Amino acid sequence: MSEQSVTVTLDSKLMPAFAAVGAALGAVTALLVGPVVAWLLDRVDSAPAPLRLIDQLPLVWSLPLLTVLGAVAGWIVFGLWNEEVGRVVVNAERIRIDTKASSAEFAREEVAAIFLDKDELVLTGADSRELSRTSSDSGLAGKLAEAFGAFGYPWQGAGDPWDAEYAEWVDRSSELGEPVHALLRARRRALADKKAGEAESLREQLASQGVVVRDRRDKQQYRRLPTG
Repeated sequence: MSEQSVTVTLDSKLMPAFAAVGAALGAVTALLVGPVVAWLLDRVDSAPAPLRLIDQLPLVWSLPLLTVLGAVAGWIVFGLWNEEVGRVVVNAERIRIDTKASSAEFAREEVAAIFLDKDELVLTGADSRELSRTSSDSGLAGKLAEAFGAFGYPWQGAGDPWDAEYAEWVDRSSELGEPVHALLRARRRALADKKAGEAESLREQLASQGVVVRDRRDKQQYRRLPTG
């Protein structure tokens, strides 16, 4: 990428906020664990072992301990979120997308539309075929619009322009041929087994069959690519 570029990712200033929230929750937990354990013992004559263990510690120990653990947990949560979202680097010639699993670059002339579909960043070509679909965050819509707009890329906003064309996949329906159904079945199994690489490979095979696929509430949706 050239030196004149814009990088879009989560704001690192959010990390202290996550740590602070985690610390506050840890402190509240330390203050509430005693009453909670007492209530459980009174009601059901039992309480989870971790809560009983914490309750046995003096508050002068449990309060700072849980506060620190909460801060660390908040820091970890932000780190995982940041890793999931990745980063987008934009310049006048190319777009680079870095995720926790891979990195890819797309030349300006390849890209006909860019948009956020829920919490996924999507790049498509001139025939509406997806070039890329990666994890993002809807809260980055403003930053992405500014970055792509600065270099004149075709930013379409937060929403899939082809949203109305998607249908929920129904196995063995007459709407699709058996080869496509077989690929969608295989992709369903790959997703269930958390085999992201295999699922992505099957997405590409579906595209070669003229079918774009996306995931909604643990179900697959598809649309057909234009023909001719």
